Order: sequence, then C-alpha cells, then structure tokens
Amino acid sequence: MKKQTGFGKGLATGLVLSALVATLGISAVAATSNRTIQVEDGFSLSINGASFIPRDANGSKVSVFRYNGTVYAPVRAVCEAAGMDVDYNSATRTVELTTADQLTTGDYITEAEAKSIALKDAGVKESAAVFLTVRLDWDDGRPEYEVEFYSGQTEYDYEIHAVTGAIMSSDRDLENFEIPTVSASSDDMISAEKAKSIALERAPSGTTVLQCKLDRDDGRTVYEVEMRNGRMEYDCDIDAYTGSILKWESDYDD
Repeated sequence: MKKQTGFGKGLATGLVLSALVATLGISAVAATSNRTIQVEDGFSLSINGASFIPRDANGSKVSVFRYNGTVYAPVRAVCEAAGMDVDYNSATRTVELTTADQLTTGDYITEAEAKSIALKDAGVKESAAVFLTVRLDWDDGRPEYEVEFYSGQTEYDYEIHAVTGAIMSSDRDLENFEIPTVSASSDDMISAEKAKSIALERAPSGTTVLQCKLDRDDGRTVYEVEMRNGRMEYDCDIDAYTGSILKWESDYDD
C-alpha cells in the first residue's frame, strides 16, 4: 500500500494537548484522581493563521485553558483539524496520534476512481481531458482528492471525499471568456424554480432550499442557490441560460 506525504503540516508547536477537558468554567476535574484544579480559561486557537474553535462529537464548543503555565486543548479536535488521525486505546489508556504521512490508503478510493467521479460529473470523456492535478489532501479533518483538469476552454476543479467518493465541492471556469456583444434576452433564462429543481436533483434526499438569487459572476448570469440538509450546507451556482451547474460546494455547519 502506498503512503502519502506532503500534507498535515503546520500544527503550532508549544501547545500541550489534553483529552480530559470537556466543559467551560474555572475548574476542571482530573479523571484519574478525582481532584479539582483551578484553571485560567478564555484562550483561543488558530491553525495556519485561521481562527479555530474546537468542538466535541456533538458540535458543542470545548474549552481551551491554562494550568500551571501550560495551555491545554482537546486533542481530537485540534489534531484532526491539522490532518492527523486520532484513536484511543482503552486497554492502555493511550491517545494514539498518527501523522498523515504515516497513514496508509487501504480504505481510500484510488486516484483513478477520483478522476472517473469528476469526469462523470462534468460530462467529459477522459480522452478529452488534460489533468493538471490529482492528489490526496486533508480539509476540515477529512481526506479528500483534489482533482483539476482542462477540457476545451474550461477548467474543472473538484474536491472528492477519499473514502466515500462524495463530491465535496466543484467549480468550473471558462478561459478567455468574453461577454457577448449582443446580450441574451431574459426570456431565454431558466426560472428560479427550475434552478432550484436542478440543484435539489443533485443534492441528497431531504435537502431544502434556503435561498435562490440571480447574480453575475465572471461575466455570466447565474442563480446562486443555498441549501441545507441537517448540518450539511450546500452552495450551488447554476448558469441562468443553460442550466449547467458551474459551482458546487458542501460543508458541515460548525
């Protein structure tokens, strides 16, 4: 099995990680000795310069605090955000951390499968595509394939979940695109309801539309459609004349 390298870097040094803290406040209980300690709270985190709020499995915020001059933070939330695998060995009471370069890809789809998923969604034959990038990376604690390719004058960008094969985001840009000298009639545009139905057809069952508005982007008239399904949010740009999906993004609501 092949090992992947080159990602999961940038976790700030000097931060001691703790798996014991689960609540906000001025005190915390050490599980092994049942003693109460006085701590200083109100600390925040950033990863690669971006603000980061650690949360537990239920989505609740978890505190970052200082005790005896050392700052403590939830190990799973921080390490997964930095691209590390986190596991817990209950027999030895050990939190096991594995950097991304040491993870094997036995449970992942292959690069060829990621390319096939992107090509199928774009409606492009492999013989007509020129691939620029197909690489494994981490985003928001998830392993994803970044797939970029050209076909004709269009560049396609995809982020594909490396385990499930789900398309997490997609975008396409026309190179050397020029606005026509004769503008198309608004009568030729698809309706907002049609744009919503196109977006919902791609989204999983149970998704609802939050907003659908007409806008201009890179010289094109597009419908911007925002949707939600549970904690998952979807953003979709649809060409107002052809009905083609130009952009598709999905992300968990923090």
